[in-house]
Amino acid sequence: MALIGNTIEEKIYHFLYGKIKNIYGVAGLMGNLYAESGLNPTNLQNSYEKKLGFSDDSYTTSVDNGDYENFVYDSAGYGLAQWTYWSRKQNLLFFVRARNQSIGDLESQLEFLYQELSTSYKAVLTALKSAKSVREASDIVLTEFERPSDQSEAVQIKRTLYGQNYLEKFAGGSVMAKNISIGFINDKINGIRVNSDIRCNSDNYEEMSNRSIAYVVMHYTGNTKDTARANANYFAGAGRNASAHFFVDNNEIYQSVAIKDKAWHCGTSGTYYHNECRNACSVGIEMCCTAGNYRISDTTKENAAYLCAHICKMIGVSADRVDQYVVRHYDVTHKSCPAQMAGTNNAEWNSFKDMVKNILEGSSSGSRDSDSSTFPETPFTVKVLVSDLNIRKNPSMGNNVVGQTGKGVFTIVAVDDGWGKLKSGAGWIYLENKEYITVLGGSSSKSSQSATTKKSIDEIADEVINGKWGNGSERKRKLEAAGYSYAQVQAAVNRKL
Repeated sequence: MALIGNTIEEKIYHFLYGKIKNIYGVAGLMGNLYAESGLNPTNLQNSYEKKLGFSDDSYTTSVDNGDYENFVYDSAGYGLAQWTYWSRKQNLLFFVRARNQSIGDLESQLEFLYQELSTSYKAVLTALKSAKSVREASDIVLTEFERPSDQSEAVQIKRTLYGQNYLEKFAGGSVMAKNISIGFINDKINGIRVNSDIRCNSDNYEEMSNRSIAYVVMHYTGNTKDTARANANYFAGAGRNASAHFFVDNNEIYQSVAIKDKAWHCGTSGTYYHNECRNACSVGIEMCCTAGNYRISDTTKENAAYLCAHICKMIGVSADRVDQYVVRHYDVTHKSCPAQMAGTNNAEWNSFKDMVKNILEGSSSGSRDSDSSTFPETPFTVKVLVSDLNIRKNPSMGNNVVGQTGKGVFTIVAVDDGWGKLKSGAGWIYLENKEYITVLGGSSSKSSQSATTKKSIDEIADEVINGKWGNGSERKRKLEAAGYSYAQVQAAVNRKL
């Protein structure tokens, strides 16, 4: 079978992905192979070149011709994985000769590599197929397959970074930012013009000619400064030793570091869920504490979601990949940031990501699975739990805020895709966020029937895999017509596969 690709890197990636079917596993394995051999299938361990009197090419030729007969027992690392132990080198030699190929043949070495993983290293292969991060995959290859003498934390990080480069290069979700000096200044995001008259001091970030961007990292400022301008000024000061690309409040967005430059916002390497996410490959967004008591208002979160979606479009992150490439500071370092969105299975964080997904899909609504039939028949009452819930002119996100409710009980006279129309006629409020709204009143038979008949996302994903919902645009149309989120279902399908 001919390998696919124009370069050795491409051929290795496509071969391994065809076997492993997991971008993290492939990237983690490739990072280790690069550390071992530079992805050169004829590589002879450097320290043995002088000792044996061979170069890469002359060693390969001599083994192929039979002139050199000590390949199995010379203890010299060779090939993509730098096979060294005598039994593994012997198996490699027998394998390539049975195929009538050179010992340095790339395809033969890849097939042998996968044979080893499938037989002698089954636990490693299983881990590669299920890995949730490059670090997880890279570490298992390092400690259980390659097993070099130095397996220190520094080596683990170095190999993870090699793997992350391949993830960004071949698995999508990244863009090379080369000539983006400012980004999208003067663009309007959610009706707000992006400003940049406050630029960060050069002591607080690293200027670069280009870099590969894969992630958007969300933060909160964690202080009492409630405007983007004030926080941009604060971070711009010399000696701050920290920065972010953007600051967002209820009314303004400030960009203080160029997209192409590395802001210092989430560390040089992750130590928690997203070990591959770091300053070098991410854009940092700081949400200001605009709701008092170190909390972020709905309006600021909405503006930040639109900004996040704008960046996602720029770097090629689609709605079904938001869960993978839009992360919190908490996900990178386990720091409680953004505070009210930190922690596992956090409803506010999930709601924020859903808003980003909807914007990317072209929907103005902040709801992912809104269905008016799940609410009581109108009129019904709701209890508003926060003082800054926005009232909107139309039942949608966007620049149409006409006021705020304050806390209290309100009557809803109409429902439209998760939005409720106030009896007072003041406008619409969003009903789906349980952190802010409690729906009162009894459920009608209509809502009870809907609650019992609507299937879970996982159940629908299983049906998609079994072919019950069609493919492509037909699948998207059918799912949305049935009241399901295409992006959420597709994400579940991808996870299951």
